[in-house]
Amino acid sequence: MPNVPGLYRNTRTGMYYGCKKVDGRRKERSLATADRKIAERRLKEWIANLGKVDSAVEKTTLKQLCVRFIAVSQGKADSTLCIIKAIVKEFENWWPYGPNPEVRNIRPSHVEEWLALHERRLKNTSYNRYAGILKQLFELAVNDRIIAESPFDRVRTRWKKPQTPVRRVPTLEQFQAIVDEVRSEKRSSHARESADFLEFLGLAGVGQAEASSLTWGDVDFTRNSMSFRRHKTDTRFPVPIYPHLRPLLERLRQEAGPKIEPAQLVLKIKDGKKALANACARLGLPHFSQRNLRQCLIMRLWKSGIDKKLIAKWQGHQDGGQLILDTYTEIFGADDAAYEMQQLAKLEVAPSPDPAAKN
Repeated sequence: MPNVPGLYRNTRTGMYYGCKKVDGRRKERSLATADRKIAERRLKEWIANLGKVDSAVEKTTLKQLCVRFIAVSQGKADSTLCIIKAIVKEFENWWPYGPNPEVRNIRPSHVEEWLALHERRLKNTSYNRYAGILKQLFELAVNDRIIAESPFDRVRTRWKKPQTPVRRVPTLEQFQAIVDEVRSEKRSSHARESADFLEFLGLAGVGQAEASSLTWGDVDFTRNSMSFRRHKTDTRFPVPIYPHLRPLLERLRQEAGPKIEPAQLVLKIKDGKKALANACARLGLPHFSQRNLRQCLIMRLWKSGIDKKLIAKWQGHQDGGQLILDTYTEIFGADDAAYEMQQLAKLEVAPSPDPAAKN
């Protein structure tokens, strides 16, 4: 085309193409438009990006990029890697614009279209997880010089403010009712084991992953202590055998038999989520999660006056109790009103200030 070096037009199709010699080699690129002004703009962008892209890898496909991204993510936690694989596979399999596209042909509108498909069903935190993985995927492509600019950078909604979570912590009465309901379920062959698992979560105040990996070698009745491995940080933290927990542990120890190996698991199942959901539905209670049962113990310790630093230590936290103050204490079940009245009653017995003392 005259006056625009490197711009060519196919006289049969009317489509524009770019042409540029780089390091002695002729480079050609379809500008995917029949509009002259758009073609000039895309030609300018293409020439500017030629030095940022490695010609040896510029034809990398989306599938090849996904394989590489999963490979460099192998060092992450198993749960995180599982989420990455699922989201990447979903994005790769969704692509409706031809088989196995090249990464350089993926546009911001394509990324926005895929995110829009999931936006309504996802909470904001989950949307951020989806968007964050796409961001990392295309950042890898930029760092490897497959593309000059990430299409994610021009996505309009790259992040959403997380919604304020609604935390429901069961009262002690609700917790006991749930355990009894699970234990009395006659249609389940694992009712007893599920009840023991859920009861342990609420009495020990630990997470599902920590409880499911506890072995008898981690339990020391003499020192009245248990040792858990926090899966998020892969660190050990101690938890006392609380007085209300000891009867359950002693029963489980007796039922395990006379010969117990240190590596033998304390609890026979690793997840009581289904049993918990069904029990809540039958009792007409809110949908409590296994994490809510853990918070039930935190509530119990807090209202008993245990120092927040000790509570944090027994939860495996390293912040001296800040998370306990910021998160767990903002709502503590259905008996908040009674607890507030109990605390306000302390003002009635508190000594009044002596006016003479000021003089």
